[in-house]
Amino acid sequence: MSHEHDHTEPPADIELRVKALESLLREKGLIDPAALDTLIDTYENKIGPRNGAQVVAKAWADAQYKQRLLENATAAIAELGFRRSGRRHAGGGEYASGA
Repeated sequence: MSHEHDHTEPPADIELRVKALESLLREKGLIDPAALDTLIDTYENKIGPRNGAQVVAKAWADAQYKQRLLENATAAIAELGFRRSGRRHAGGGEYASGA
């Protein structure tokens, strides 16, 4: 017996609201679609917790990098291609659990 209809769930209420708001702003010319796409890409792919995870993974795998990170976190983070955003980076310190 064939079963070929789509089982995707309808969008969540928040998704519908976001799409409606985006459509309205575009229609009124209040946002540039390309600028919005760039902004979303920046937050999804260029900043956020995955950058920190990459720094931590590098420090776990490379003892020399870990030492550079502890001595000068900003410079060590820049080695991975991350630029300072204007916010202050946390001080270079090592944290241990179960103290």
